[in-house]
Amino acid sequence: MAGSTVAEIEAAYVPGIIALDPEDPAWQNVTETAVVFSRRLNEVGARITFASDENRIVRVKAAHNGIDVFFFFKWIAATENSSVDDYPLFADAFAIEIPLFTEESFLWMGAMDKPVNIIFWRADLSKPENIVGGGMGTVQESPDAASQNIRHYQRWADGEWRVIIARPMSAASENQVSFLRGKSYRIAFANWKGGVYAERGGHKIVSEWEILSIK
Repeated sequence: MAGSTVAEIEAAYVPGIIALDPEDPAWQNVTETAVVFSRRLNEVGARITFASDENRIVRVKAAHNGIDVFFFFKWIAATENSSVDDYPLFADAFAIEIPLFTEESFLWMGAMDKPVNIIFWRADLSKPENIVGGGMGTVQESPDAASQNIRHYQRWADGEWRVIIARPMSAASENQVSFLRGKSYRIAFANWKGGVYAERGGHKIVSEWEILSIK
């Protein structure tokens, strides 16, 4: 979006064990970055229920211990939507997107020659999914079991989601990005409001490309 400010997210080095717990002391000295979601996508036929001037803000922290990398997200959600059934009952969801082999790619699910690696969390799933996309309509869960090595924590309380996503820094297969100390990555995020908002699939709100720096 013209005039938007790129958010710089610093993945701090925290030696030792980092628990999947927002109260873990490891998070105390990690910088929190506010990321604005202002771009909207809409699937043909999907109900448009959000306000046209609505922006969403997600507070992001990132940390690593040299072995695993952790992303901690917090965002306001008036209700907990954690069930999926016949239309229009959908669950809240969130995604992380990073170019897979190239430094840059297209924000909208990448391109055939510039694919993206996506971690997809949805409130009703037992664990987040590792996904590869090579353009609109090509997104699929990566077929190898090794890349489904993602752990998470989730809790909705007092009108807020808290979600922590963790995975090894080293890629388990060609379907994952490797995170290296001292390197920076393009990173983008997507958010879906379930429930009466009925956001799912391509009907969502996304951030711009931001910068993730691994310290």
